[in-house]
Amino acid sequence: MDNNMLETLRRLHDDILAKLDALEALTSLPQPPMDRLPALRQALTRSSRARTMLLERAYDQLIAEASPAKKTALETLKADGKDNMITSTQHIGSWTLREIGDRWPEYCAASATMRADMRKRIRSEKELIYPLLAERKGA
Repeated sequence: MDNNMLETLRRLHDDILAKLDALEALTSLPQPPMDRLPALRQALTRSSRARTMLLERAYDQLIAEASPAKKTALETLKADGKDNMITSTQHIGSWTLREIGDRWPEYCAASATMRADMRKRIRSEKELIYPLLAERKGA
């Protein structure tokens, strides 16, 4: 695992959180901002996928080196990540631009749920993975 993994993960988390904030601002508008929303959704998806790919490369080694308690937590986080990716893909697929335009209030509610889930996931990653990567970096 390369020493820049922690810094890269931090940057990706910060980027995703900033995009979630921007999405929250857009979904607070009375009408769908179709001039900005598609690009933001695509950028958020790209950043989230980059984070997932980085973590997938790290999990096996982190799990192999972790204490039993952390090993279980990492395995759960890894499994939940796969479930979250499926949920996210379904959300993006079902909320086409036409659906968003036709059902803006419902999209805003669904987006709020997805954003809350993503924020919770990032908090869990920060709490569990940052210390483990920091320990590796110091080793």
